[in-house]
Amino acid sequence: MTKIIEGDTAHRPASANGKRSMARRVTMKSAVLLGSVVILTFLAWGRLPSMTKKTVWAEDGGVFLRDVLSTGHLQSIFLPYDGYLHVLPRLLSSAAYELVPLDGYAIAMSLVSCAVVAAISIAVFHLSRVLTDSVPVRVMIAVIPILLPIGPNEIQGNAANLHWYLLWLTPWLLLCKPKSAAAGAGLFVVTFVTAASEIITGMFLPLAIWAAFRKRAYVAPAGLLVGLVLQVLTTLSKPRFNGAPPPTDAVDPLSVLMGYVLLPIGSIWNPDSRTLASGIVNFGAWALVVPCLLLVGLLVYVLIKGDRAFQWAAIIALTASALCWTASVVLSGNPMFNYSKFSASDWANGFAFVRYAAAPAMFILLLIPITVAVALQRGHLQRGVTPLLAGIFVAVLLLGYFPTATRPVGPAWSPGVDAARTLCSSDPALPSASAVVAPATWKFAQVVIPCEALRKD
Repeated sequence: MTKIIEGDTAHRPASANGKRSMARRVTMKSAVLLGSVVILTFLAWGRLPSMTKKTVWAEDGGVFLRDVLSTGHLQSIFLPYDGYLHVLPRLLSSAAYELVPLDGYAIAMSLVSCAVVAAISIAVFHLSRVLTDSVPVRVMIAVIPILLPIGPNEIQGNAANLHWYLLWLTPWLLLCKPKSAAAGAGLFVVTFVTAASEIITGMFLPLAIWAAFRKRAYVAPAGLLVGLVLQVLTTLSKPRFNGAPPPTDAVDPLSVLMGYVLLPIGSIWNPDSRTLASGIVNFGAWALVVPCLLLVGLLVYVLIKGDRAFQWAAIIALTASALCWTASVVLSGNPMFNYSKFSASDWANGFAFVRYAAAPAMFILLLIPITVAVALQRGHLQRGVTPLLAGIFVAVLLLGYFPTATRPVGPAWSPGVDAARTLCSSDPALPSASAVVAPATWKFAQVVIPCEALRKD
């Protein structure tokens, strides 16, 4: 009996120590994760000019906040807009309105939108382990959305354009096979919210089917499918175009191809659209020959030297890039994309980088870390050189950290809310007042705010 008691006593401290050690590891990992998200959030947020941070952009105010004010939090989450669901942006808008004073809504939305991009970067860092174990290569992959050269032009710092980053996240989610029920539940929710926020994620359905049948990874494909079913039902019941849709032949095929070279590829090579346009005027297509040759060289190297996983990764990345660009441009039907018909004055005054290039550019940039991973695998690079290459990759992206052009800035949101509050205070019978969002010429630039909400806030 004494030996049994002594034996039990001897094992208890070890068990307790093991639990404490595990708790410390979990705490340390959580602290590192949180710290990484905070650092990356402010790294992304720092790219936005001061006035941009203080401005509510487009749908963030004119649609998402408007619907929260008029219908309530839960009721607004699955409301369609332009034929689609926008679940994540609506959730962020609802949270920002609930948690911060209305005056701080603009800063809250820009900050939380950057936090989502930071979370996506951290997620992809971990999810990309399915492709390579090299930490430096995964760091290269992770920083792409944070330091994307054209990020601050329009897409960074607002919830309305988070869907471009969600497109970047989608294939990584589909390749993930969770190790626990809790991880599976989280993966399903994230994938569902991703698909329920961007209908173009449907282009990854073939990858989802492959993941389900070949990798036996069912959770993310199921989340994608449920989200897409809701998107399709929404667009069928509330179509994007109530009248005649824009002609899909408004942009000719040559212009689509030229635009792909100019924006997704050109914006990586030269983040200043004015300089790139000047090069096109002075040198024609030769201004983009070098980056195109580099891209072809990377692709050829991966296809010849890489194993099947890397070959498919490169093919999927380029296919996703091209499909994203083509679908966005053709469906927009906007004549601003008719690059094949541009005159010298059009290049000087009508050419600019636009948000449609964001996701395609991220998938193109992915070819660089894939190439490094292949070189490591084949022994063409020493493992000790990889951190240096990752540092060079980050340094090159940092050259475009401060943008040469951003989205239209102003008017500042907070003074508009103050003015609306003053109107409500001066007239107790006034039911509502308006605040202005950017861009000022947009169809929903006025956000009608109930005076009751302004008086309470």
